[in-house]
This record gives sequence, structure tokens and C-alpha cells, in this order.
Amino acid sequence: MDPTAVAIHPAVRNPFSPSALLAWALCFLPAVSVASASISPATPPGKLIAQAGQVMSSDKTRFQQLLRQLHREEHALTPEQRQQLAYLDAWEADMSGHGPRAIRLYKSVIEHARNPVLVTKARAGLIYRDLRSRNYLEAYAMNNLLMAELPKVTDATIRRRILNTIIRVLFSENQFRQVLHYVHKLSALGGSIKDRCTADLLGTQARFRLGSTMAATATEYRNTVNTCLQAGMLGHANTIRLDRASMMIDEGKNLQAVRFLQTIAPDIHKAGFRIHIASLHVTTALAYLKQGDFAQARTAAHKAIAINSPGSHNYTLQLAYQVLYQAAEHTGDTRAALRDYIQYVDQENAASDDARAQSLAYQVVKQQVLENQLRYASLSKDHRILQLRQQLDRKKAETSRLYVLLLFIVLAILGIWAYRTKHLQLRFRHLARKDSLTGAMNRSYFLEQAGRILDRLHKSGSPASFLILDLDHFKGINDRFGHLGGDVVLSHVAAACRNELRESDLFGRLGGEEFGILMPGCPADAGADVGKRILNALARTSVQVNDAMDVTVTASIGLACTEDFGHDLHALLIQADAAQYQAKRSGRNRLVTSGVLAPVAAS
Repeated sequence: MDPTAVAIHPAVRNPFSPSALLAWALCFLPAVSVASASISPATPPGKLIAQAGQVMSSDKTRFQQLLRQLHREEHALTPEQRQQLAYLDAWEADMSGHGPRAIRLYKSVIEHARNPVLVTKARAGLIYRDLRSRNYLEAYAMNNLLMAELPKVTDATIRRRILNTIIRVLFSENQFRQVLHYVHKLSALGGSIKDRCTADLLGTQARFRLGSTMAATATEYRNTVNTCLQAGMLGHANTIRLDRASMMIDEGKNLQAVRFLQTIAPDIHKAGFRIHIASLHVTTALAYLKQGDFAQARTAAHKAIAINSPGSHNYTLQLAYQVLYQAAEHTGDTRAALRDYIQYVDQENAASDDARAQSLAYQVVKQQVLENQLRYASLSKDHRILQLRQQLDRKKAETSRLYVLLLFIVLAILGIWAYRTKHLQLRFRHLARKDSLTGAMNRSYFLEQAGRILDRLHKSGSPASFLILDLDHFKGINDRFGHLGGDVVLSHVAAACRNELRESDLFGRLGGEEFGILMPGCPADAGADVGKRILNALARTSVQVNDAMDVTVTASIGLACTEDFGHDLHALLIQADAAQYQAKRSGRNRLVTSGVLAPVAAS
């Protein structure tokens, strides 16, 4: 079994969930074949340590067996071998979920070991531990220290390990252009075919995340897979194969992707990494869904869910529930669609929260680096001031002018720093609340504000109407005019909605082509009037999607009112969504009020 990296699906912005980080940590360990010889009591301790290092990421049972024998013979170990054993114990504790013990052992190795390679491995282990624990601030800060130390390191083995760690953290920060910069440094070190496999894999994944097309990278993908297979690194090869299957789906080659996934399935099950098995099933489910085979899509999605641990959150579960609710929607199973949609939203919210935590940690560490640079600059200036004071007797007037000038520079730098910091804070707050394309509130901020307003209205006994608007045949617009044309249509619809709303109304983008509207103080009949005005506004106006084509878009709207369902946001969301589905089934371009059998069409 080989160590592996995480397959990155293009539909997920942030694939580095805690369930995937274990596989990422395995990615940067040397891949080896599982030894078949039994442990001999006469084996020298140094050889036992080497064997344990070889199988630590590929055969857990044998690794633990070797550790037990090493502890029985601990009295015969040299001080350096004891530190190597401490690192192996830390690794075993880390992979077994004993985080505090792993952290304690890693720190002990860093403090006491004299072998710089071992110290670097322990520091990398601490960083991966922090990432899996979502302690992004500590991980990013330690990574910055590694980046600062890298130019001073001349040993190729240590440089390679430091580069692997830096690249891993930059992946978590979504800094893919920097990833390519450090991958180039890693490739320049040369090394074995296993080292080439790791470098090629990281470079290919970074370019994939930056938007490389399949036509431009097909040869590169094949070469990377062949290199990793020759190196015996099956997990690495599976990672890049899964990415390639995802790109086939993006190109509409759904049946080809299914056949390709069926071909690589034995290798993925052989490697045995759960995150890869889950990714295999969910990618298969997505291909079947886009092909229109909803039964097969559901079967594959349920397999992806089953392979995950209960209560976990990661990109495979998010995609699996997305496939399930879309398949149920296509087959008219409204109850199942709503149930799976709620699960999908839960996974999406968890991914969004994790992405925000990573982004915030990145900004904080970036700000700390800037502060350190300013502090260093300030110390340099203080040193210069002391030198000037030594010349005070000879050039008192000149020193005074220089002192004032230096003081002005320091104040200017501090002013610029304060302005930049405030600007970054305001920008981050704006990005955290607004959808960049339409200017509407993003999903999480809209739901947060809607919940607060509904609580206030509940206390005062005031009504409110909740609308969910979903564009009709939007996929056809994307297929015909491309995503740029779809973006133009979404912006047009958002502007048309705002024109019909009051300042006190909430307007947010729930995801894709779906929007939500909360109208405080608005009973059901008034809410229906607003919804019909929006439908009429869309029907009366067209939008130019390119130089030669105008299109008119329609929408299906579901309405739920507090007068019927109370002030609970969750209940209103479910009822409005169900009404919107009924509007779709009733012929689209209409408004349906939840609980009213007859849909209200646009006039």
C-alpha cells in the first residue's frame, strides 16, 4: 500500500477537510513496499527502526508490532535511536487519534534530537497535527518560519522535507501560484523516482486548481501517473487519476469517466485509503447524475456516504448529498429531495466555516509578518538614531534634522500600516457577507440576518413573507452561452429583484441560480404581489448575453408566510422551497404559495 494525497474535485473550493488531512500527511512520507519477513528477536535495533520507518504509512499492524519489539529492547538503544523511537511513537499516536500525546512527543524530539532530519520531520508532524485540528493560525505561523529558514538550509534531504511541508500548508491556504514556485524548487533538487513522482503530483494538482484544461494537461497527467506507478506509489497515481476523471465530467464525457473510474477502482480499493474510496464513489455518482442515470447516481452516492465516519464533514459527503437531492428532484421525490438538501446545506456550511477560519488565519499571519517587518525596520532606525547621537557634538544641527526626518518616516509607515490594516479588515468583512457576482448577501449572512429579523418580528407579532426564487432552464443558458453568459443573466435577475424590493427587505443568493427574499411586515397577499411583480419584470425585459443575442429569463417562486408557519426560519425555508418545487412542476414562470393548491402564474 502506498501513501497518498487527496483527490481534489473541481466543484469543491476547499477540499482540505480534517478527514482528508490524514491522507495529505501520508503524502510526504517515503513510499515503500510492505516487508514480508517476520520480526526476528536477533534483528539489530537500528534495522528495526529502519523497517518501522518503511512500513509506518503502509502496514499499521506490522508497524505496531515493530514498535512493541523496539520498546522491549529500549535499554539497548543509543540516545539517537531513542529519539528516532520517540518520533515513531509520535507518528503512531497521531495516526491513532491521540493528539495530546503526539504533540508532546513531537515537541520532545524537536527539543532533544541532534539529527536535523529528524527535527524537521517532527516539526512537519506538528504542522500537520495543527491542520487536522483546525489550528490554522499555529500551522501557518510555523510554516512562515520554515519559509524564512529555507534559504539557509543546504542539506538536500532536509530541504526536500521542508519544501514538502511548505507546499502542503500553501495548498491549505489556496496559494497555488506559490505552490508552483516551491514545486519548481523541489524538482530542482532531483532525487529518486519517488521524489519525482511527488513533485510531479504536486505541480499537476496546483495547475489543476488554477484552472488548466484537460486538453492542455492530458499528457502531463499520463506522465505523472506512469512515473508514480513506476515508483510503486499507487496512492499518488490514484490521486491524479481521480482528478482526471473529474475533468472528464467537466468536459461532458460522463460515460467515458464512468468507464475510466471502473478501470481504476481495483487499484483504489487495493490502496485502501478511505478518502480515495469515497472520492471514487462520489465522482461516479456525479457522472451518472449528469448522464441522467439517477438510480445509479443514488447508489454510488450512498456508497460514498457509507465509507465516511458518522458525523464527519468533508467534500465527498457534500457532493454525495448534492447528487442525492438533485436526483430526487429530477425524479419528483420531494420529500427525499428536501431531506438530502438539508444534509447538503449542513456539509456546505461546515465547509464554508472551515474556509473562513483558514482565510482568517492566513490574514492574521500575513498581518503578523507585516508587523514583524515594521518592527525590524523600527529597530534599524533606532540603531541609526544612536549612531547619530554619537556625532551630536560635531553635527548637532544636522542630527536634529535627521532625527525629525526619521520620526516623520516612522509615523508615515505606522499611518500607512494602520490604513492598510483597516482596509484589509473592511474588505474581509465585505467579502464574508456579499456574493461577489450579484452583490446580494451570501447564503450564510442572509440566513443569519433573516433569523435575527424573524426573532424580532415574533416578539412584536408582526408578519413576514419568505420567497425562494429559482431561475428556469438556467442550465440551458450555461450550456448555450457559457458561464460568462450565465453570470450576466444572474446579475440581471438580481438587479430586477432589487428594483421591486424595499430597503428593509433582505435579498440573498442561496446558491447557484437560487435567491432568497425576506420581507418583514409583509403578509402573504402582499408578498405574492411582490413575487408577481418580479416575474412580470423578468418577462418584460431581456438581457444581452453576447453581441448578437438577447434572451428573456423566467423564474419559479415559492412563498411561505409567518401567518401560516410561524417565525421559525427553518420551517419557512422548507415550506418556500417545497412551494418553489411545485411551481417548477406546474410549468415554471409562476409563483406558488405554500399550502395553496393553485399556482399563481406571472400576468
